[in-house]
Amino acid sequence: MTHLLQVDHVTQQFGGLKAVSDVSMTVDAGELIALIGPNGAGKTTLFNMLTGVNTPTSGTITFTTAKGTMKVNGKRADQVAAAGMSRTFQNIRLFSDLTVLDNVRIAMTHRTRENFAETMLRLPSFYKKEQAITDEAKALLKDFGLERIGRSIAGELPYGEQRRVEIVRALATKPSLLFLDEPAAGMNPEETAALMALIKKIQADYDVTVILIEHDMALVMNLVQRIYVLDHGSLIAEGTPSEIRNNAEVVASYLGGAPVAEG
Repeated sequence: MTHLLQVDHVTQQFGGLKAVSDVSMTVDAGELIALIGPNGAGKTTLFNMLTGVNTPTSGTITFTTAKGTMKVNGKRADQVAAAGMSRTFQNIRLFSDLTVLDNVRIAMTHRTRENFAETMLRLPSFYKKEQAITDEAKALLKDFGLERIGRSIAGELPYGEQRRVEIVRALATKPSLLFLDEPAAGMNPEETAALMALIKKIQADYDVTVILIEHDMALVMNLVQRIYVLDHGSLIAEGTPSEIRNNAEVVASYLGGAPVAEG
């Protein structure tokens, strides 16, 4: 079986520190997976390797879609994104002085191919392509109930809406695999519920596989299909929410000494 993402024995070492040590994992198309663990466990470092931000010290990462197979090691982050991976970060990275619509439009521009003459002379073909991007961005915002804030300045929005815009912007690149780094951080219960609905919609309606780092265990246990658990840079468990909830090592190292209840 060919996996969408195959991670084989990856290690990330910074001097004498192994931030991630000999981690292997697989992700299949259509899955919704969580990566959990204590602060400093190596979760974001692993995300950085998987998305081309950092190159592993050792091990291999292979990404396979209908377009072909790519070895992620050594590829730039923009090359990885063009192949079909997109991500958000722990800290919101919207263009805060631009509108919501322009933030989404920017994410789509890598799919256009204006040449120098079209751009400099503002030929009709240039405006046609720009209008197509604008129409597509508006349609995407509308599909997620964000069209009402399309002309709002992104940096002036409430925190929860900024998070939703950032995720939709990542989706605008048309990824096969979407990485979300602590998407519920700082959200209130109402915003978290809206986030869960948004992620489910992305997976179901847009045929996108999702991997998320998250500390909100209620969200994780009620949203994902499989969970990987990191501790001190090493993978200590993998399984369904039910299996992880009752894994003694995970409970002892991360879940506070008692299984996490459903609901």
